[in-house]
Amino acid sequence: METSTDSAAELFARLSRACADGVAEVSADALPADGLLRLLADAGAVQRAMDVIRVRLAGELAAQSAEHLGAEGIARRAGHAQPASFLAELWQISIAEAKRLCDVGVAVRSRVALDGSMLPARYPTLAGAVETLALGVEAAAVIVRELDQAAPYCSASARAAGEQLLVEHAPGLSVRQVQGLARQVRDRLDEDGPEPRDAIRRGRRSLSLIPQPDGMVRLVWDMPPETAGLVRAGIDHLVGEQLRAARDQTVASLGADGVVDVDDRTLPQRRADAAEELLRHAITCDRPGGDHPAVTMVVRMTLDQLVDRLGGAQIDGIDARISATTARLLAAEANIIPAVLGGAGEVLDLGRARRLFCPAQRLALAEQYGGCAFPGCAHPPSYTEAHHIGWWSQDGPTDLANGIPLCSFHHHRVHDDGWDIDMRDHIPYFIPPPWADPDRTPRRGGKMAVEFLGGS
Repeated sequence: METSTDSAAELFARLSRACADGVAEVSADALPADGLLRLLADAGAVQRAMDVIRVRLAGELAAQSAEHLGAEGIARRAGHAQPASFLAELWQISIAEAKRLCDVGVAVRSRVALDGSMLPARYPTLAGAVETLALGVEAAAVIVRELDQAAPYCSASARAAGEQLLVEHAPGLSVRQVQGLARQVRDRLDEDGPEPRDAIRRGRRSLSLIPQPDGMVRLVWDMPPETAGLVRAGIDHLVGEQLRAARDQTVASLGADGVVDVDDRTLPQRRADAAEELLRHAITCDRPGGDHPAVTMVVRMTLDQLVDRLGGAQIDGIDARISATTARLLAAEANIIPAVLGGAGEVLDLGRARRLFCPAQRLALAEQYGGCAFPGCAHPPSYTEAHHIGWWSQDGPTDLANGIPLCSFHHHRVHDDGWDIDMRDHIPYFIPPPWADPDRTPRRGGKMAVEFLGGS
């Protein structure tokens, strides 16, 4: 994002003229796609510029409503216990949004020491990124929250290193990607390691069945990462099978009444049906085994971590890390594959010997990318297909270096819409077609991994 706060007035004026000319009222055909995309980009720039002002004001309001001021605080004088609720009332926004603005505003605001001297902001690097519009408020709020959670368990220098890393990598990422990266940084900064967290989270497990007024029953299940990984792997396996079967069906099946049988279930409905199928099978199955194919859950760790039980490990599709001890126990379970990094495995580079990627290659791609590699896509590995970066039809080999996992939707977008993929230091960058972005600005894809911070 090259736009600075100085250009916000000009951008706002251009947007205002466009709306005054009837852009908001005309039909979609009357506004060229490139013109709409430019206006959308300008609107985003104006919003970020306004957010800088809102963050500054929210930070000042929070500072002048601090608890030590008591009844003299601005929010208290206005009849509010917290500055966020006062801000929500003033700006007609949700309390959650107001709290994000206040949290970020306080974190990037210069402070005053007891002797009256000025101190830098709690997160000065983040403050610079917000001021230059490199980061939006939501992404900044995520970084503040995770670094604040890590602060009691790490040194100030380690936290500063984590802040620097997040600010460097977060621009261009979706808020969801920033959340995943920030959680990894928080876990790495925790000098006590993940094992105490495993015990705490295990003790917080719970499951509640809550009747709803319309007769439905809501299931609320708080589960530790190792349980969530197993549950997600089982559900995703069944849903992935259904999606692939629908994709491979070349002729629509007809029902007895001659009506085309179309499966129009949403993804949440498919997941609910898959969970029901798994539970029904578990309840009715009276012997080991059964007719369901094995479900694979991948647990990633180094060989040293597996042997020594030290450090942390990651479950495929779950952001929170677990201890190596818990991972070692999981590795002994049926259908749990420990992806031991650096260990000997199958021959994975098959060149032009075959067109389709083999199961071992698909597992390796899942380990490398953690799911669909398209920017901002959260689909897990079981929903993906292996795509040739250099197309098979153009002599691209079926090698790991030439493979990348994409969900069915983004696989079609890459093939049909003219997206290019550029690999830089083993990181995929997706280059949009000119009609989607005249500048063809590369967008970073793949999972974000933190391997070089102190801590576990």
